[in-house]
Amino acid sequence: MTTTRSRCVALAALLLAGASGAASLPAWQDGSAYAAGQIVQHQGSRYQARIAHTAWQGAGWNPAHAASLWQRLGNCVTAAGDLCNPPRAGSVHPTTWAGGARGAYSLVHDDLCAYITDGQLQHAAPELNKRGLKAAFAIISDNCAPYHWDAARAFLAQGHEIVSHSRTHQNSNSPGWNSETEIAGSAAAIAAALDGYVPTFFVWPSDIAPDAPLAYLKTQPNYLGGRAANRVDEQGNIQYGQAAGVNPADFADPYAIKWDVFTQSGIWSLYPQGSEILNLHVDAAIDQGGWALRTAHGVEDSSWETIPLARYIGHLDHVKAKVDSGELWMAPPSAVIRYRFARDACAPQLVDGATIRFADSADCRRYATRLTLEFTSDKPAVTVKASQAGTALPVTRLAADRYRIDAETARGDVALTLY
Repeated sequence: MTTTRSRCVALAALLLAGASGAASLPAWQDGSAYAAGQIVQHQGSRYQARIAHTAWQGAGWNPAHAASLWQRLGNCVTAAGDLCNPPRAGSVHPTTWAGGARGAYSLVHDDLCAYITDGQLQHAAPELNKRGLKAAFAIISDNCAPYHWDAARAFLAQGHEIVSHSRTHQNSNSPGWNSETEIAGSAAAIAAALDGYVPTFFVWPSDIAPDAPLAYLKTQPNYLGGRAANRVDEQGNIQYGQAAGVNPADFADPYAIKWDVFTQSGIWSLYPQGSEILNLHVDAAIDQGGWALRTAHGVEDSSWETIPLARYIGHLDHVKAKVDSGELWMAPPSAVIRYRFARDACAPQLVDGATIRFADSADCRRYATRLTLEFTSDKPAVTVKASQAGTALPVTRLAADRYRIDAETARGDVALTLY
């Protein structure tokens, strides 16, 4: 009974080693010693030693002829793949944007709780939800009525992001500005109203900030970044025009995220007046391989430069088509910042051709997120499986020897099985 159990344990271990890509099954060697339960390959088949034998030589002892010594388990190459010489993973890297998209896009609706922006509740969120698209809503915390907090709570449940737009929406270049009140105080108010939810992205009122308030924002541990403000120089002059643009894929400063503002006429936009600036900003992100952030306010309401509903629907349809084609990843800003910095901080590495391991660092933990990974194998595999923390991960085959998975940087190693 003990011998049978040891054989089963050895068989399971050796089959697992062969299937995972960790090692090929050893070839049988005349005159070598073999333990009971050991598995070898010989002339295209797999064999398991029935009993231990030491240094026996001669044709009569080889697995193809000595049925008393060896049990044939099956062919090396099966419908599932090569069980004797399985493929090994050869390289791994994160894609620039989630899902392998060419560009990223974030839509931020400013001034939630300003009452005149209630088209965000009535039109924006419902139209986004119809298409499975996620956006961000920038909240002025002191302005919120109970129904605004209820809406914000629903937005979070739907996968949108709530970001801070300060406590009172006063310009940070004004004499009454207080960074602790407007930045830390707003975050605390949001957390108190939204069951502990803490915002991680900041939107400057009027998109203006001197250096001191910006420096204060960077000291706040809960924030990951903010939309770029027009800087105020030492003489008090606002330096317009430096905060607009498309962010490159490797942007370095998450507190200087460039944007394009929506106006109905297109004035102050990066794009020609009279053009569809909503769609052009998205197309620019795809063309440049970067991240476009759209600044907007309400939809079909009385807010400043509200987006007409028909135009908004047309824009979301354009975005949805780009998302469905795989060209675009649309996500709220904090998700994009996490992804961009996790690519570097959590840089995945292959271990023994069968394990993907994320780097362990404070920055990796800070930006923990789901990364899209592409990996290769040294030869085509018939079957490819991946799992993390005991959960199977879907595997997409991109080519005969190239594959894609999504994995969480904070959930430990990814185990690969190739054969």
